[in-house]
Amino acid sequence: MSGVSQSFGKATAPREDASDGKIVHVTVKEAGVAFVTLNDPRAPLNTITPRLGMELAAAIDRIESDNAIVAAVLVSGKKDSFVVGANIDMLKAMKFATDAERMAKELALALVRLSSLDKPLVAAVHGPALGGGFELALACHAIVMTDDSEQRDGKTVVGLPEVKLGLMPAANGMLRVAERAGLRLAIDLALTGKSVRPAKAKALGLVDAVCAPAILHEVATKLALSLVGKAPKSRVDARGSRGALAFALEENPIGRAVLFHKARKETRSKTHGHYPATERILDVLERYGQKGFASAAGLEAKYFGELVVSETAHRLIEIFFATTALKKDTGIDDVSVSPRAIEHVTVLGGGLMGAGIAYVTSQAGIAVRLKDKDDAGVGRGLAYVRGILDERVKKKQLTPLERDKTFSLITATTDFSGMKHTGVVIEAVFEDLALKQAILRDVEANTGDDCIFASNTSSIPIGKIAQASKHPETVVGMHYFSPVHKMPLLEVIRTGETAPWVIATAVHLGKKQGKTVIVVKDGVGFYTSRILGPYMNEASYLLADGVAIEAIDQALIDWGFPVGPIQLLDEVGIDVAAHVGEIVHAAFGDRMAPPPGIGKLLADDRKGRKNGRGFYLYEKSPASGGGAGSKSASAGGRHVDPSIYATLGLASRSKASPSRATKVPLPREEIQMRCALQMVNEALHCYGEGILRSPRDGDIGAVFGLGFPPFRGGPLRYVDSIGAAEALRRVQGYADRFGLRWAPAPVLVDMAKKGTRFYE
Repeated sequence: MSGVSQSFGKATAPREDASDGKIVHVTVKEAGVAFVTLNDPRAPLNTITPRLGMELAAAIDRIESDNAIVAAVLVSGKKDSFVVGANIDMLKAMKFATDAERMAKELALALVRLSSLDKPLVAAVHGPALGGGFELALACHAIVMTDDSEQRDGKTVVGLPEVKLGLMPAANGMLRVAERAGLRLAIDLALTGKSVRPAKAKALGLVDAVCAPAILHEVATKLALSLVGKAPKSRVDARGSRGALAFALEENPIGRAVLFHKARKETRSKTHGHYPATERILDVLERYGQKGFASAAGLEAKYFGELVVSETAHRLIEIFFATTALKKDTGIDDVSVSPRAIEHVTVLGGGLMGAGIAYVTSQAGIAVRLKDKDDAGVGRGLAYVRGILDERVKKKQLTPLERDKTFSLITATTDFSGMKHTGVVIEAVFEDLALKQAILRDVEANTGDDCIFASNTSSIPIGKIAQASKHPETVVGMHYFSPVHKMPLLEVIRTGETAPWVIATAVHLGKKQGKTVIVVKDGVGFYTSRILGPYMNEASYLLADGVAIEAIDQALIDWGFPVGPIQLLDEVGIDVAAHVGEIVHAAFGDRMAPPPGIGKLLADDRKGRKNGRGFYLYEKSPASGGGAGSKSASAGGRHVDPSIYATLGLASRSKASPSRATKVPLPREEIQMRCALQMVNEALHCYGEGILRSPRDGDIGAVFGLGFPPFRGGPLRYVDSIGAAEALRRVQGYADRFGLRWAPAPVLVDMAKKGTRFYE
């Protein structure tokens, strides 16, 4: 691969031409402190590349040989970013594991040179230092990190997010975290990929000092000079500061065995074997605990090479590129159209959805007016927002001051006061067309002519809602997912009359709220709700065919979904799903006919989690005593209701214990294929009908909105992976058995005939 054969560790700088500027610059300042500035002139962010490694090696040569230099500070020349990690384009282009392994070894050796430098080297971190960027900082003798929390868009964090791309850190960063702060923290950071903010990083021992951005260079210089002539803190010293529990778990073979046994058990319960990087991370850290840094470093490079060329990494990297492209996508093709600035948003409805929308809007620094029909509704909405903020303070993700500043952006009302100059009104009330149209009329009577009206409906066509508007060009759909503060997707729905600036503004607002945004064409169910329906319907048909609830849910979890379809039906709400099902059935006919039995559930007042009983029973505290499902209740506050089968008029499937229910009359693979392929086939129907702007949006919508397994890339990417002909063979086989609900999407038939793909 181009560039991989170039050494990270050699001091020979790459050949440059007149148009090719350097990345690394060394400037000697007062008191003999050299500032090593990283600033790639060809990119908006600094990334780890072979070129940076070679130039950095040359800089280290100069620091070592120049007697006028007594210490050094490593800084970024980018305004609000340190180094964000490895160059993903470079990793994606690699074809052979040996190339990636060699690159990892060379980068690791280059960082060993930094850590072995006999003059103090301090990393001055402002902005994200992630992946290879954090590994670079960890190789320095000390780290100073800015606390930019006073800035609403403060982004100074450290972390090892490689696992999110199906990879693992490649330059001994995990091992250095273990040296600095212990194996438990190294396991946590590497397996979760989470970022750590400044105050917590200091408390955990990941960094040595935290300061305001304005004095970063001054503090780093003083720290570097204070270390002149002193040996870096030894590994033994660092261990001694972590206490007796760390010693018991990490510094003796029995404790380490317990630590890694627990970590592997918890990890496998979450990944179901689909994410090999997690196992390799634990292998490397366990080797470090057993045999030390050098042995673990060699194993790390080998495993990194294997992971880079794995199918899992390829799918996750493709999702990374897709989400990166969406960040730049305005949602419309006309580049001359710009979004309008929004300084005030009104949210109608103080329920979980409305309050969640109010929360994410306030997080964006935008003033929010929350309206409900009475004081009790408003109070519940405000309490919900406050609860989220308090929880973030408890987890040290926010300071109390940040919480209070955010909460102060939300005001509440039971009428239309304070809305005259609002830019966007987001409606989040019950799925009823007449109600939504009445609210739209009220909004237009109390706001300006160019106020955007956005409906959070999950199924009703926006065009039908807009029929009540005097300005249908200002009506758009903004479909959020519950819980709003956790779910990353926003589905913006455009009608044939929605003005381009309205679409662009809705997309821009969604991005400010922290959402990944796709734009889809108006229609019943839009995209996500439409493809979710057949998936959950098929699970109900399986139930009627004699498969136990636990077996259906577990089969789809094993396939890669975060929860099973029956549990998801409870989470959505059986009453809501039934209402949406009626709308979809009316639009698409018998192909979308719901399975029999849902009326019986509603008659028995089974709504799902919201009222504590659906297919599962939900308890605030674990049920006492033994019996079927009690273990499940203890673990998660829910267990299958044994009476559900009688309610549906079906024979009981689970008389003794949950384990008995796994003995099903259908193979697990058929359960998985019947549900998953229904979602895939409907996604292809949507693509063929022009609901989607691109295959990318279809895959991102399914992964981020519905939990389609990320390592499979999304429903359209999945068709490419197995081939359109094979996908058609499977779907047609079910169509021959079950009829109209399995009618193959015309685009799938066409692709199978022509041998085409969604992605090249």
